[in-house]
Amino acid sequence: MSVAIKLEVTEAINEVGASFPGHQVDIEPDDQGGAFIRVHEIDLGSAYKPSATWVGFQITFQYPFADVYPHYIRHDIARADGKVLVTPFNHNQTFALPSGGVSAVMVSRSSKRRDPVTDTAVVKLAKVLDWIRSQ
Repeated sequence: MSVAIKLEVTEAINEVGASFPGHQVDIEPDDQGGAFIRVHEIDLGSAYKPSATWVGFQITFQYPFADVYPHYIRHDIARADGKVLVTPFNHNQTFALPSGGVSAVMVSRSSKRRDPVTDTAVVKLAKVLDWIRSQ
């Protein structure tokens, strides 16, 4: 028996979609009330090759009280200057979707002191993207 996506998770998904107009957003329920999200063609800038990636993450049924963590990006992402991506970039990972795993680089950026009211899934995604772009 599958569990419907919780209202809070659905609202978070809608906020992500509204914040990334023109981007394909894939959603897969996790059968626990949460969902896996993948936003396509996110521009990381000229510091990366390729410069665009998908970004994936899970919003669990505990949302908004649980951190949206970790985030995943395409497996073949590299720095344009040839420098190695080091921790918190974790290579040889899998974004484990219900429909099948996708090779990925995990970006490990947890939020220790988060506010469930203001630290939404889309705010966390924006912070992770800002961090990646600043590297």
